[in-house]
Amino acid sequence: MTLAIGVDVGGTKVAAGVVDEDGRILAKLKRSTPAASPARTEQAIADVVTDLLAGHRNQITAIGLGAAGVVDSARATMLFAPNLAW
Repeated sequence: MTLAIGVDVGGTKVAAGVVDEDGRILAKLKRSTPAASPARTEQAIADVVTDLLAGHRNQITAIGLGAAGVVDSARATMLFAPNLAW
């Protein structure tokens, strides 16, 4: 079975979960978002992904991240995030 991790980065929380091919949530975690600090927000994202990988390391085939804002897809860069100091 292949699994994926989805991460939702918001102004108050980073929520992440492991889902299977049918969209069933197998595990989920939340951390507070230190929205005023890009470095601490990055660390919160890394922490939830690392924690979820620990229980499913050999099965995760993809990780996706979502956040409200404007993205330059050609440069893979967040241009504006209304809830974060990015």
